[in-house]
Amino acid sequence: MKKPYKLIANVLPLFLLALLLVQGAFAQDKGLDIKIDLSPEPMWYEQTWLLVAAGAAVFILILVAILKNNGKKIG
Repeated sequence: MKKPYKLIANVLPLFLLALLLVQGAFAQDKGLDIKIDLSPEPMWYEQTWLLVAAGAAVFILILVAILKNNGKKIG
């Protein structure tokens, strides 16, 4: 094989592969319409007082469970 044909035989597959990769990258691009709603009022589960009240209730339940045992062995 002559030198120019050998160069073409080596470069052409790489060039076609590069074109294929670029086409695949462009195919991934699609327009996204993202709408973000920043409402001023938080949802009910985002209320700070509700989280504090739930935490206090769980703490009290755990405290009652520990004190009800009154030092007795379990089992």
